[in-house]
Amino acid sequence: MPRGRALVWTTIGVVIAALAVIVALIEADSGTPTNSGSAPVPPVSSAGPPPQSAPVVVPKTNGALSYLSDLHPSGDLSELVNPGPVKISGSIYPKSISFYCNVGDPTPFPLYRLTHHARRFRATIGVAEGSPSQFQGIIRLLGDGRTLRTFSVSVRKPKAVDVSVGGLRTLQLECFGSGNSYTGGEAVGVVWGNARFSGRG
Repeated sequence: MPRGRALVWTTIGVVIAALAVIVALIEADSGTPTNSGSAPVPPVSSAGPPPQSAPVVVPKTNGALSYLSDLHPSGDLSELVNPGPVKISGSIYPKSISFYCNVGDPTPFPLYRLTHHARRFRATIGVAEGSPSQFQGIIRLLGDGRTLRTFSVSVRKPKAVDVSVGGLRTLQLECFGSGNSYTGGEAVGVVWGNARFSGRG
C-alpha cells in the first residue's frame, strides 16, 4: 500500500477514536443510564419531609423569675440534681431540672432558699419519657418544712403546679418512686419542666 494512502487511513482511525471518546463523555455528563448494577441515588425530595423538631415551651414572664436550673440547692444528695432541658409530653422545657426518685433507696431532696420577692412556685412536673407506663412519682413540696402540696405524676399524666411560696424561706422538693417494686430496685426519673419562682401572684 502506498505510504500516502496508509497515512490517510491512520488519520481517519485516530479521528474516529477521538469522536468515540467525545461521545462517551457527553453521554456520561448528560446522565444517560449505563449498564452498571448500582441503583441510582434518589433525589432529596423523594426522602419525604424533614422531621419536625419538638415544640419548646417558654413560660410567660410574670414578675421576676428565678429558674431552679440556675440555682444551687442544698440538702442531702443535692449534687445529683441535673439542670438542663427536659421533654414532657413531646414538648421541650429548656429551663428545667431532673433527678431520680428511688424505690427503697436514698433520693436527693433538694432544698432551695427563696429570695424575699418570691411569691409563686410554678413548674410542669412529670416522669422522664421512656420510663415504663406503670412508673409513678409521688411528689411532695415542703415550705419551711411544712407540706404545701402532695400529688402523683406519670409519663402520661404530668401535672402543672402553681403554689404560693410568699413569706417562705425555703422550698424542698421531695419525690418517691412507685414502680414494679415497693421494696427497691427501681428508679423513677422525675423531671421539673421550667421550674421557677415568680415575684407576682
